[in-house]
Amino acid sequence: MNNIATINNHEVTVKEYAGHRVVTFKDIDLVHERPEGTAGRNFRANRERLIEGEDYFRVSADEIRRNNILTISDKNYQDIVLLTESGYLMLVKSFTDDLAWTVQRQLVKTYFAVKSGTAPKRPSAKAPRVERLASVNHAAKILTGLMEKAGCNSKIQLLTVKQLYAKADVVLPLEIQADKQYYDMVHIARCAGIFYKSSGKPADRAVSEIIRRIGVAEGDYTDTWESKGAWQGTVRKYSQDVIDRVSCWIADNDYPESIVYCQKDGSSRIYCVLYREVA
Repeated sequence: MNNIATINNHEVTVKEYAGHRVVTFKDIDLVHERPEGTAGRNFRANRERLIEGEDYFRVSADEIRRNNILTISDKNYQDIVLLTESGYLMLVKSFTDDLAWTVQRQLVKTYFAVKSGTAPKRPSAKAPRVERLASVNHAAKILTGLMEKAGCNSKIQLLTVKQLYAKADVVLPLEIQADKQYYDMVHIARCAGIFYKSSGKPADRAVSEIIRRIGVAEGDYTDTWESKGAWQGTVRKYSQDVIDRVSCWIADNDYPESIVYCQKDGSSRIYCVLYREVA
């Protein structure tokens, strides 16, 4: 999109996603004349108060490029956070100076108020293939037994089985929610902004070593059952507290460019990493 909006004498490229006008952290810092990274820090500090899909969208770099939503570097592999009007207004609550009020009014009236008719539609998920109920029953029986052996608690087992039955178009009348939200190593690496120098991919094994060094309490992780292609097994995931502690460890150690990963057989491997600002 090539439309330009002028806010507080700054030019902002109009961006639309899923039928919404959206802005980036950089847009907010620019028009509010705040130091770069201010909006991103506010987002991370208040992420639990914002609703994904309503206040913001987390969009992959590939989709950003494919739909020409905004211009990003070819070397950028990170998801980009796009804020809707509600997300923007909630994020800048702490901006209380006179300029902030003026900028908010301009954005709401001249940017967000324009209804979109050309926004790229969010790709709809493919309808799941309906499995035969008998097959799902058999799979659920096997799966729960394996999960018990793997040490997964009853709540995780129920959540997994509920998802399994959904593939057979069967909705179990169970309202089950995990006590916390847990994340795998790849997600933690993205959130902490740590990537391999060689490939640019999230440095998951380096993160694993950092977690081993800082240590985590039993309540800060859970083992879940997952299947990817022909592989099936348990995956350990960690809470938001662990992500924050990993980020603190990286900062406290002056963003080390190499991290030694200790393997179970006693050998070690050095991973060269780089850091990117979390979008």
